[in-house]
Amino acid sequence: MAVFAIVGAGLSGMTLARELTAAGHHCQVFEKSRGRGGRLATRRREGWQADHGAQFFTVRDNAFQKVVDDWEANGWVQPWAIEPLVYDRDGFHPAEETSIRYVGTPSMNAMVLGMSEGIDLFLQTRVDRLERVDHQWRLWDDAGEHYGQFDAVFLTAPLAQSLALLPSGSRAEVPLRGATMLPTWSMALAFEDDTGIESDGYFVQEGVINWAARDSSKPGREPSPEVWVMHFSPTWTGNHLDAPDSLLQQQCLTLLRKLAPRDLPELAGSFKHRWLYARSGPARIEIPQWDERLRIGLAGDWILGDRLEDAWQSAVNLAHEVIEVWQ
Repeated sequence: MAVFAIVGAGLSGMTLARELTAAGHHCQVFEKSRGRGGRLATRRREGWQADHGAQFFTVRDNAFQKVVDDWEANGWVQPWAIEPLVYDRDGFHPAEETSIRYVGTPSMNAMVLGMSEGIDLFLQTRVDRLERVDHQWRLWDDAGEHYGQFDAVFLTAPLAQSLALLPSGSRAEVPLRGATMLPTWSMALAFEDDTGIESDGYFVQEGVINWAARDSSKPGREPSPEVWVMHFSPTWTGNHLDAPDSLLQQQCLTLLRKLAPRDLPELAGSFKHRWLYARSGPARIEIPQWDERLRIGLAGDWILGDRLEDAWQSAVNLAHEVIEVWQ
């Protein structure tokens, strides 16, 4: 049995932990935040909640579909009965993609919470550096505490954070320096009454917002108060990284007024969140996931793309490579 350290408790990190544990190894997972799930995020306010990170996910691969079916059987996800519209300069028309859109229930990170049962998990522990000790690794956090030793370390945090921990000379160092991730502002608005807006979701191709959704229409959520979540385009976000609440709220309300058939009701609350590493950049760079010489591995959606399925697939791919080494 090998002992592994996993940095990051998002979907890729917890999938990796489950796969390696099932193969007879022991994993310890380190997460800098107080919660699990990464961009599978739900924030709660008094009387309402909103998914301010990933909004939904779809399935392309049959193997992943079997996993999602198990999640659904466990009550961790449900299909979202949404028929989103595209809003562009020509008006409104149905979105072309008709795949089932799934959401976590009752929060977006429900499947990550479920998979973490029985896993050694260190929350609010920011790993600051890795130290090589003979043929193993010791982890140090930003408070000066150390953990380990481990037979291998797997980095599943966003690209920039993983690169900061990656040892010099790793196979992945050069390609990682050429990869990028893009930022996104997210804002949630809760209303005192119904807005009367027709669709529960809009892919917006006009202006600075590219997604708007009635978050309270998702399964497992309270329908009242009505809650909307907007995501801003990476380009606009990159130019307004320090945007104040008032500017974000103004842009959101301007869009919702265009979608609503009448005046909008009063706001009951709002919040914003800036995702510095929301999605992969336009350039696709092949990133080696496993460095057998250093015994360092990488997983995350940014390895393969920016879909939730990519996060899962990258973890499964890495687990298969590692399991072969320790057979």
